Amino acid sequence: MIEETEKPSRNALLIALYILQVIPEEQKDFYNAVDRLIKNDYVYKDHTALTISYNWIKLETIMHTYIPTADEEWKEKIVNIYIGKTVI
Repeated sequence: MIEETEKPSRNALLIALYILQVIPEEQKDFYNAVDRLIKNDYVYKDHTALTISYNWIKLETIMHTYIPTADEEWKEKIVNIYIGKTVI
């Protein structure tokens, strides 16, 4: 019998920081929204808090605002980071 190993929970702060690195310079509003989330909210939480859905929903809201569809390469890269398709 093969046992499934449980994947460690992903940390919303770490994912948000990786996303910041991929946002193009001309997307200042998107960059600023993620940056504000990190500085005003995520920075004050521990790892456990940053793995729960409440904090992921905050990042997801920003993602849906600035990337309603992944119709450009940079958007696809960011979505892949967010959903865990791109291993960081």
